[in-house]
Amino acid sequence: MTDIELTNFGATGMNEHAHDQLVSAPEQRVVKVLRKTPGLTRAEIAESTSMPRSTVSAAVRHLLESRVVEEFECADSTGGRRPTKLRVAPAVGNAFVAELGQHHARLGIASREGELLATDDIKIDIEIGPEKTIKALAKGWRRLRDEIPGALVSAGLAVPGPVDGSGHVVGAARMPGWSGKDIAGMLAQELAVPSVIENDARAAAIGEWNCRGRHLDSCIYVKAGTGIGAGWVSGGVAYRGSRGLAGDITHLRVQTDNPLPCTCGNSGCLETVASGAAILRRLGHLGSSISTTSQLVTAENSGDPQAVSLVRDAGIRLGEVLSNLVNFLNPVRIVLGGSMSQMSSLLAGVRSELYERCLPMCTEHLVIETSACGANAPLIGMSILDSHMPISQEGNH
Repeated sequence: MTDIELTNFGATGMNEHAHDQLVSAPEQRVVKVLRKTPGLTRAEIAESTSMPRSTVSAAVRHLLESRVVEEFECADSTGGRRPTKLRVAPAVGNAFVAELGQHHARLGIASREGELLATDDIKIDIEIGPEKTIKALAKGWRRLRDEIPGALVSAGLAVPGPVDGSGHVVGAARMPGWSGKDIAGMLAQELAVPSVIENDARAAAIGEWNCRGRHLDSCIYVKAGTGIGAGWVSGGVAYRGSRGLAGDITHLRVQTDNPLPCTCGNSGCLETVASGAAILRRLGHLGSSISTTSQLVTAENSGDPQAVSLVRDAGIRLGEVLSNLVNFLNPVRIVLGGSMSQMSSLLAGVRSELYERCLPMCTEHLVIETSACGANAPLIGMSILDSHMPISQEGNH
């Protein structure tokens, strides 16, 4: 799994590079011309591509067998059997999608084109390990499946840790017992459909890209919740890095008089001062009864002075880290997502620090805002990633 070229996900949801790997040169030309002009007949394809009719017929026959293209209606007769019109086949079926958190999971059933059809939230403890977690997810998914018609043909899981090029979780401090495991394989075995996993922040960045019209802008997406992660999409590419660690701002150091130990083994990391878990820990030391992220959101929105102060400080720390990225990458947009993005003090802290630290030219047209698709961003992102996987012939049953 290299960097994800999102612009190659056509309107059908299937990655055009996947077609390139599955079809011959004549078949690629047929697919290309049908993407540009759906509804051509075989004769019209031959005329458009200057390929012999026999070559076009053979290519179309294979593409029909592979379900890459489909016949959808008959054209007018020119004095014999009416020819059929062809188009690239739409993504078929729906997908299981989920975002896994430390103590919860958000489940969904989605079309393979990014439309959420049903969602649910369940409580879960990630420390029970991948086997039990996947079974709990499957149980919740099957409840949702009963509400939605249509075959379930793929699955995608967003996880709160790095995912390497082979699709394995690597070095995830908050996911004990998950590192090195073939999570996608375990998921595929449990659900009997092709499956994919991805880092939650990168999945959310892809979901945000989809919600905003599949743009070519350079956008840094920050997922601020119990932990902190980020994803970077630019020019229609979601960057993964050589080992899937691109965008991992969690363990970047920040200036502090009393560096706290981090789960990674170092001290003074961003997550120790700016994550939801860090804020709740500090509130506990101050004698506050606030103990969950949802309670923190409620308190901040209600103007609780301790909550507002700590959340704004977290935003300043986050802005400190992002300022270096803004100066280096010069993005068009920074988007804050995750549960903490619901707090205006966080956004205010990020903005003030970026405007103070960054080059004026970098912030002159920089947009800093909250997510367009909210809590559903990771689910939408996983449905987009699902859309370029091969479809199981049997589907889920």
